[in-house]
Amino acid sequence: RGERKIDFTHLPSQCTIRIFTLAGKLVKKIEHNTPYTNGAESWNLVSDDGMDIAYGVYVFHVKAPGVGQKIGKFAVIK
Repeated sequence: RGERKIDFTHLPSQCTIRIFTLAGKLVKKIEHNTPYTNGAESWNLVSDDGMDIAYGVYVFHVKAPGVGQKIGKFAVIK
């Protein structure tokens, strides 16, 4: 079936990605820091607690200093 991961693309060189459940619980915080613009960051679907995430809908928040922020949703399905 392949590797379980989600790729965040078209990121600015520095930003913070936070992933939440629909209930608002923080699942994962990812610091993206690279010299390249339009970069990408992969997430292996493991929470900050070291557990595989459950199937469902999640909200992501990307915040980049001097650039702004973006909020979106994604679904993890079986």
